[in-house]
Amino acid sequence: MTYKLYGGPGSPYSHKLRAVFRYRHIPHTWLVPQGGFTGGGALGSDGGDNPLSQAGKSVVPVVQYPDGNFKTDSTPIMFELETLHSQRSIVPPNKAMAFLAHFVEDMADEYFPVGMFYFRWTEDKDWCARRQMIGWSGAIDDEQLDESANNFLQRQTGQLGATAMMPRENVLANFTTVLTALESQFKNSLFLFGSRPSFAEFGLYGQLTQYLADPTLGKILQQSAIRVFQWIHFVDDMSGYEGHWAQPEQCLTPELTKVIESLAPGYFMMAKMLKERVGMLDLEAAANGPKYRVKCYLALKQELAELSTTDREMIRPLLTAADCWELLQFEADEAQHVVAITPG
Repeated sequence: MTYKLYGGPGSPYSHKLRAVFRYRHIPHTWLVPQGGFTGGGALGSDGGDNPLSQAGKSVVPVVQYPDGNFKTDSTPIMFELETLHSQRSIVPPNKAMAFLAHFVEDMADEYFPVGMFYFRWTEDKDWCARRQMIGWSGAIDDEQLDESANNFLQRQTGQLGATAMMPRENVLANFTTVLTALESQFKNSLFLFGSRPSFAEFGLYGQLTQYLADPTLGKILQQSAIRVFQWIHFVDDMSGYEGHWAQPEQCLTPELTKVIESLAPGYFMMAKMLKERVGMLDLEAAANGPKYRVKCYLALKQELAELSTTDREMIRPLLTAADCWELLQFEADEAQHVVAITPG
């Protein structure tokens, strides 16, 4: 019953899943194939039998289940692991708190990476490309490193799109707003829903591993958010950590409101922009990219709509204070386009 987790050095979602496996005591191996998934790497040539090909996706992480199947997409894998393993759940038992945990995790997954990608593939691009190629390649001489880093850099900068046009000061302001909210939270508790981690913490952790690693924003994080800096190291391996869930009313704090409020404006702006750009058709087949983000956004609205009246009213004041309540309600024909999010 051992899973194989194939990840990459610059993949926040790989680190996120690894931390989940570690915390939940789920037997697994962590594999970063030296040489990558094609060419002369540890997984052989690009003959279609490597994990990425098996999973039908071009990015890590990829998880090979004990039955031999390959699956991708960190969030649906985390939900599926909840049905397969009972120990050390990361879903709060109260459904309203479970929604908030998933909401924070989705914002962390879909919006929080924007600042990282902006700096990683603009002013930090040369260092970041070389760092990741060394991570994939292991021992590599300068000539080979230059060639692989340049090829990788061309691919990554070509995917920046409108992100590259964002004003630098706005990106920095958004990042520091999140750091400030998390610093405030960690003065009182290292976790949002008690003294044990939920979906939310692992979503935030995955992205923060990369902010910590990259030059520009990593320096800012170290200088202005020492609690966040140490928290990242703590969450990396909580296999020996024990804790408990708090009562729901104890979780609805000003600090949690600020964490949500720090992520929400960018998240909703991006979600609505992408929905207008790509529409809501053919979401079923979306495994990544803009349509996948729209798919996640609509699924989150559905999750809130399915809560009981009591649970909805419990979290309504907090979500209203964070300017999220109205934005999480279905508009027009959105509800009919909701599709289940399952591991790819």
